[in-house]
Amino acid sequence: MSRRAGTALAALATLAAGCAAPASRPATGEVAGDVERSFAGGRAVFDHAVWDTLLAEGTREGLVDYGYMASRADALAGYLAAVAAADLGSLAPAELEALLINAYNALTVRAILDHPGVASIRDIDGVWTDLRWPVGGHPLTLDNLEHHLLRPFFRDPRLHFALNCASLSCAPLPPWAFRGDAIDAQLEERARAFLRDPRNVRRDGRVLRVSRYFDWYGADFTAAGWEPRAETIPAFIARYAVEEVRAAVAADPELPLAFAEYDWSLNAAPPPPATAAGGSREGGAAVADAGRDGARDAEQAPGAREPGGLSGLLERFRRRVAGLGPAAPLLYGLGYVLAVVLLVPGATLTIGAGLTFGLGLGTLVVVLAANTGACLAFLIARYLLRARVERWLAGREKLSAIDRAVESQGWRVVALTRLSPAFPFNVQNYFYGLTGVSFAGYALASLAGMLPGTLLYVSIGAAGAEVAAAAGGAASWGRTALLVSGLAATLVVVVLITRVAKRELDRATRGVAVAPEAGVSA
Repeated sequence: MSRRAGTALAALATLAAGCAAPASRPATGEVAGDVERSFAGGRAVFDHAVWDTLLAEGTREGLVDYGYMASRADALAGYLAAVAAADLGSLAPAELEALLINAYNALTVRAILDHPGVASIRDIDGVWTDLRWPVGGHPLTLDNLEHHLLRPFFRDPRLHFALNCASLSCAPLPPWAFRGDAIDAQLEERARAFLRDPRNVRRDGRVLRVSRYFDWYGADFTAAGWEPRAETIPAFIARYAVEEVRAAVAADPELPLAFAEYDWSLNAAPPPPATAAGGSREGGAAVADAGRDGARDAEQAPGAREPGGLSGLLERFRRRVAGLGPAAPLLYGLGYVLAVVLLVPGATLTIGAGLTFGLGLGTLVVVLAANTGACLAFLIARYLLRARVERWLAGREKLSAIDRAVESQGWRVVALTRLSPAFPFNVQNYFYGLTGVSFAGYALASLAGMLPGTLLYVSIGAAGAEVAAAAGGAASWGRTALLVSGLAATLVVVVLITRVAKRELDRATRGVAVAPEAGVSA
């Protein structure tokens, strides 16, 4: 497969799987009206001096001294009260952007202080999706601020390097507040600092190992209408990265990407020596120790919690496959081909494709892999292992009847058996290699006959993934209901097609001429 094809598959995998990252979707209602007023003619400014001082004294190398922040809780509360009372519509657009960024970061710190002892922000139930905070007179969640206001209205990919989710792999907090009169230069500085850090971008053999941000939010860096943007993710990274990375991208503009492990441990700064010895800052050491002891997790986007039970099992399976990187669809497909040739039942793998890649890419992977495996088995039976396959199939009465039907009706019978659940799919592949049906007729009839069942099983996997994501708080129940409804409709259609196909197949194997009926795609 060409490098260009591999890149396209990686993009499809990212879009289809989405990697659990909430979509950029503009807010509606009164808060959206305030944003529009700001864009139309807002001129006011907002004073972030208090937050600026807290960051200057309460952060060290991007980490947060939560003990210090706790000791200045009144100052933080006063700043957040001012944020809550702000008239968003009166602010100049750059001032509004700075306020929303600072509000997100300050509220994240507030969430950690409200839950002392947590090892990771993900230990706080609903921290991104359920907890609401007053911002400009509107009750907003952290997801509202990021995915419904900042991303869709400002369309600046550098925002990902300005927002901090209280974790070690998140973009670090700067020791200063964002300001409307300097926002562009500040975002440039944040992008440069993040993308020059080898923990976030580094050359790793023949691939570029990068932050999970480029997996979760890849389209933000290349989509039309976003600025600054580039044609590819490597090209965007090269704009800010160190010379070694820039040279690698210049030599190979389609340099493959691999995504670094994401550390969700709390971004707590170790207490200063005096604090560690004397314990003068109440709660600081405990929060810092908890952050350092936090469990690491590589594969979940901001806004989602690690679910338990079946939801957790499904999510871990999806992440394990997605962890293969851009080659995941290809490797999964090759494994599927091998399973078909080795007579391994494919239903579980088909469901797994829907779970991992979603309905669109999952269906594509299964259709290509299942048909490739079916054709290989057909050719093996016809040209390599004919005698052994004949002995293996000897005495199977149903297959003998189908063999006689194939002699008179050819590819039509192939399509009907694919639509009928009475005959194992993988056994059919070898069986048809012994019949007189042409290879082209077999391949085309198989492709058509497999589609309904493939759609059904992939839909089961995709719906399962969506239900698990919704249960974990990473997807909306509205979208999940639509997908489950689509699954139910697909099931009804497949059942009807299967009944008709079974009836027509019974006629064909009894020697009765097949009269096509509505619903049969032969």
